Amino acid sequence: MLNFFYEYVIQALEVVGVGIIIIGIAKMVVMFTICFVKHIQISHLITEIRIELSNYLILSLEVFIGRDIIETLLDPGLNDIIILVVLVVLRTLLAFFLNYEMTHVQKKELHKVFQKKSN
Repeated sequence: MLNFFYEYVIQALEVVGVGIIIIGIAKMVVMFTICFVKHIQISHLITEIRIELSNYLILSLEVFIGRDIIETLLDPGLNDIIILVVLVVLRTLLAFFLNYEMTHVQKKELHKVFQKKSN
């Protein structure tokens, strides 16, 4: 009975993770569409759109890591634990580099804004 509950939770977390990605992509498409309809130059918003999408991707990676941990707790064989460690390391590195790029892009944009104000 309890195992069935955990399987349901695992499937729900998969749906939530994919849903987060879909929402992020849909929001990006809406932003592009608004820029196209209002004839706004997209180059001004591309950084903001990338940062927004990165936030959704990082959140979905965290959900998938949680799902993997719960799944491994149900059947903790040595092979499953090794796979979990590899997945967690890869997803954590991906989230780290997404976050790093996002921070770097934000700093770069702030630098551009301050240069424009000083001129």
